[in-house]
Amino acid sequence: MPPTTLLAVALALFVLAVLRSTVKIVPQSENWLVERLGKYHRKMEAGLHLLIPFFESVRYRVLIQERQLPPKPINAITLDNVTISISLAVLYRIADASKTMYRISNVDDAIITIVNGTVRSVIGKTDLDGVQSNRRNLSTEIEEELKSVSDEWGIVLTRIEILEVDVDQDTRQAMQLQLNAERNRRALVREAEGKKQATELDAEAQLYAAQKRAEAMKITADAEAYAVSVVAQAISSGGSSAVDFEIRKLQASAVQDLSKGSNSKLVLIPSDVLNALNGALDRFIPKS
Repeated sequence: MPPTTLLAVALALFVLAVLRSTVKIVPQSENWLVERLGKYHRKMEAGLHLLIPFFESVRYRVLIQERQLPPKPINAITLDNVTISISLAVLYRIADASKTMYRISNVDDAIITIVNGTVRSVIGKTDLDGVQSNRRNLSTEIEEELKSVSDEWGIVLTRIEILEVDVDQDTRQAMQLQLNAERNRRALVREAEGKKQATELDAEAQLYAAQKRAEAMKITADAEAYAVSVVAQAISSGGSSAVDFEIRKLQASAVQDLSKGSNSKLVLIPSDVLNALNGALDRFIPKS
């Protein structure tokens, strides 16, 4: 191969190498950090970029996708001196790759260390019942405590969630006894409330029945009073003879009933009945 051809090939390879080191295409999920003569110069985001050959180079290629730290149990002591083991899910993403890569050597280990200390501090201010019932509030408080550190390291904590809270065997047994006692108390309270409601309903039923009986008696009394008033009005209007006739009919019927009795030996007849009978006989039997 002639020397000119070798030179042309070498020149072409050199040009390709220069172009390769000059033209850079950054993917969407990454940020590239560029150094110029060994010093950080700029950050390249997604898209096409050009570098100065031999002066600039890509030092770090940083993933900016959301990450999750491995959930490791953290031992802590609550305000009421109960030792618990708590597992957290910590999700974060890199917002400023230059701070992440140049200020901390291993961001995952650093976050885990800070999370452990923050969790112990927050749990130490809360009793066991508060830890069990206010997980969302505790997660928010832990997240607030980590904001200052996350800004310094160029990361954003997207979510912190308490996955599991575990206690030792003795505490678990004590909690179970307390839970059983609380269930028994609730059962007794519900039984007492049921008896109370039953008694109240029975009393209301008796009161209702008494009110209805009183209303019935009132209606009966009103009807009897109305009947008496009608009779009194009839008497006052000249119907005394009809009334006397009805009374005598009732008396005659009563005498007849008395005479039918098997044990009746002597029948007493009212004098007014006798007078009425004599008057009737005088009408039908002529005098001689």
